[in-house]
Amino acid sequence: MSPAKRHMDLVAKAGCVIGNRQLAQCDGQVEVHHVAEGSSKRSDFATVGLCTEHHSGGSGFHGLRAERFCKLYRVPWEKEEGLLVWANEDIARLRIKVMA
Repeated sequence: MSPAKRHMDLVAKAGCVIGNRQLAQCDGQVEVHHVAEGSSKRSDFATVGLCTEHHSGGSGFHGLRAERFCKLYRVPWEKEEGLLVWANEDIARLRIKVMA
């Protein structure tokens, strides 16, 4: 398995970054969302976990669009890149649980 695939699996196992903060109820499986500015190339290492609803549903990133989504859920810096902060926190918590 490639390092990128391992990372995305870890992101998915960490769960939905919105649901993990109890900002809204999650609905569906966790999907991996690629974070990128505009149409720039996406990296498999710049990814966050979002449940189906928070990824592509009506109250999700693609349903609301980036600006509204980030304001609604108070994402750090109110920017998509702020989701990476939450994803890194969630991955760190997951690693701590695994090590315990």
